[in-house]
Amino acid sequence: MSERLVVIGSGPGGYTSAVLGGKKGFDVTLIEKDVIGGVCTNTGCIPSKALLSAAELVDSIKGARRKGINATLEDINFTRLMKNKNRAVKISRKGVEKELHESGVKIINGEAKLTKNKEIEINGETIEAEHIIIATGSEPVILPFLKVDEKNILTNKGALALDEIPDSMLVIGGGYIGVEMAFFYSSMGTEVTVVELLESLLPGMDSSLGKEAEGMLKRKGVNVITGAEVSSVKGNQPFKAVVNDKEMEFEKILCSVGRKPTPPETDLDMIAENGSIITDDHMRTPMEDIYAVGDVTGKGMLAHTAYWQAKIALDDICGIEAQGFSQYFIPAGVFTHPEIASVGLSEEDAKAVYENVRTSEYPVSALGRGYASGERTGLAKLVCAGDEVAGVHLVCPGAVDIIMEATVGLQKGLTVGELADIIHPHPTYSEAIIKAAKKLDN
Repeated sequence: MSERLVVIGSGPGGYTSAVLGGKKGFDVTLIEKDVIGGVCTNTGCIPSKALLSAAELVDSIKGARRKGINATLEDINFTRLMKNKNRAVKISRKGVEKELHESGVKIINGEAKLTKNKEIEINGETIEAEHIIIATGSEPVILPFLKVDEKNILTNKGALALDEIPDSMLVIGGGYIGVEMAFFYSSMGTEVTVVELLESLLPGMDSSLGKEAEGMLKRKGVNVITGAEVSSVKGNQPFKAVVNDKEMEFEKILCSVGRKPTPPETDLDMIAENGSIITDDHMRTPMEDIYAVGDVTGKGMLAHTAYWQAKIALDDICGIEAQGFSQYFIPAGVFTHPEIASVGLSEEDAKAVYENVRTSEYPVSALGRGYASGERTGLAKLVCAGDEVAGVHLVCPGAVDIIMEATVGLQKGLTVGELADIIHPHPTYSEAIIKAAKKLDN
């Protein structure tokens, strides 16, 4: 008889765990309290990228005259645009459901409670399992003076589902969600203001990327205010927001100041003070045979992080020796135009760890592909500890795809000289990486 594996949550970490478990011969039950696919499929990765692809097209039409093409943007059918986004979400969700079905996964709709080790209460019943994987995700952090209704005061969920293009919007928080939504709505014609508490956008990424993001948004007419705080929001359409003691009016407010883990209800001793589930580098919790993956661990809240963690957990359950989890090898991307991507350490983090830190940058505008395409924005930046590549940061069209080259380099421990020796097709944006590497190669 097959061992039973229960997975709680059906986001990227959950459905990947369930599918892998089914393929490895486990009797898998997946518990989901909402809709299959989690935040990524329904209110995150997929819908946001559908909208951002439309924004890129709008900006291309607006900028066509610079290339000798007399094109004008007559109108934006926002209702149709949102229908296309919803269709993308539906197709993605059905794809997940199909994969679960083909892997023999049983799905139960309801909210799970872990009562004691290897026992789960769900819909008034108790089920037991030899192994449990918790993948219950995260939720937005809400500022205490905001009352989110997802119509006027928004999180990412509401921002991806508006009925009309707003005249104005305040984006509180300049992380990747805030930057992407500012990019989208400014392309739609909304007057957008982004307020970030820290001195640079995209906190946690290399400061050079934050500067690039700020320049991109400002060229689109976005009002970017860094090192500033929104202390209150009052009224209703227009909302009156106080930013560094100055009152400003907005039709919509988007709160994007971060996310927090959402563990399931449990009396088991495995939850940290910040709400995340405690795990080691093989995704094991303090409770025997209970694992956690994805946002609920608080480690790199990205879909592909959850995919990797799910594989690590299943390998450990099956007794397969595998490399443990490390955030160092997790690439990150921001789907603006041009795109922003990063892997490894920022210059700031590298200097906190290593003594001999060297950096180099190469502008996209100096590349053959750059000036042939008229791309004036972007760079490649390398951070090295001695001769070892410690971080790569990229701003250019297709950066999120290109960063995989650097991810492989970091995983294989390439030196800057070895990276510089890799043959790249010409003319491409990827050449910026080897140009930056050659500036450091002795």
